[in-house]
Amino acid sequence: MDFLLVMLAFYPHRLNAMAARKYFYYRPLNWFLPLMGAIPKYLFEADMIAVMAAMKVIKNGDQILLFPEGRDSVHGLYMGASTSLGKMIKKLQVPVISCTIEGSYNCMPFWRKAFRCGHIHLTFEDLFSVTDITNLTADEINSRINARLSGSDSELASMSTPASVPMSASISSPLPALDSAQKQLRLFRARKLVEGLENILYYCPQCHSEFTLKTQGNTISCTSCGSTATMDRAGLLSSENNTLPRTVADWYKAQVLYEKLFLVEDGDLIRADVLVSMPLDNSRGFEVCGEGELRLNSKGWFFDGLLSGESAQLFFPINTVPAVPFEPNGNIQICQRGNFYLFIPRDNPQASAKYATIGECVYWRFASPLQMMPGKDSGFLECRQERITSPN
Repeated sequence: MDFLLVMLAFYPHRLNAMAARKYFYYRPLNWFLPLMGAIPKYLFEADMIAVMAAMKVIKNGDQILLFPEGRDSVHGLYMGASTSLGKMIKKLQVPVISCTIEGSYNCMPFWRKAFRCGHIHLTFEDLFSVTDITNLTADEINSRINARLSGSDSELASMSTPASVPMSASISSPLPALDSAQKQLRLFRARKLVEGLENILYYCPQCHSEFTLKTQGNTISCTSCGSTATMDRAGLLSSENNTLPRTVADWYKAQVLYEKLFLVEDGDLIRADVLVSMPLDNSRGFEVCGEGELRLNSKGWFFDGLLSGESAQLFFPINTVPAVPFEPNGNIQICQRGNFYLFIPRDNPQASAKYATIGECVYWRFASPLQMMPGKDSGFLECRQERITSPN
């Protein structure tokens, strides 16, 4: 729902949002998104039709809203963007404004279906002028974007002072920026704050067991070692003697670094029986249309089974799968050449989080050249650094 927050903040100025094409398969989004002027785009691959649509919007004097990560943030931090973004910005040749949304993850966490009431703050800042875009290379543009979205752009001090804009205000009348103490990014109520979190956190950093985490109310615990942590209204976790990570992002990074230990060039890293779901109709969402075995190794993803009653073999080279979106306790998602596949683990749907994590670890370790910027302190860059420094 973040796109609605940005559109409300910009009102009465209109924004044409660029959205993942998968959302256009669902009712009522299949008619609501076009009504809002949204532009469908394939995930993590070149989509010239979407670029041409964006250029048409700009030519008409309107504005484009981009979410460059192309997916929901699993842990609430910036997860990286495609390196093709710099080329697109140079092609559009228009000023660029960045928007930071704070508090949205606590109110609408990736692992929880229901909304929660709390404070959300939007901060708009100038990022590029047309002169900047003309003078900078695509790589330099990407570096600035990565720094801004990861919150580490102190070197961009020459830019204008940021202005915080409430959702009800026009962009033409900004309010003074708020510091962290004033923002009070807290939920209004503290009930069932962690329930569902075990669907993205499957690893216990204390005893290194998997799929032993359980949640109830505000507490997450490991049934293997008994470790427990309690979440407060700010989304912070407290555990005895601070033995468990303090934030969901830190816990997720611990999973990435754990999976990094098992990366090998030979042999399968994932082997799972799956159901396959695809968008068989433009308005009915996804439907199960096949089954088979899904494998992952350093070369890429392999599927061998049945699709629509016929034998099928699919191969997704690791270079073409820079990110693996997933639905908690549901599926992992791979898009290629306009085809969108949902792979649903039969034995343990919770393993979707593990498979997505391993898939991205493999990409960062073995893909060349990289098509993704690293994101903020996710642990995936460590997978890459180990490959670069390896004697082999």
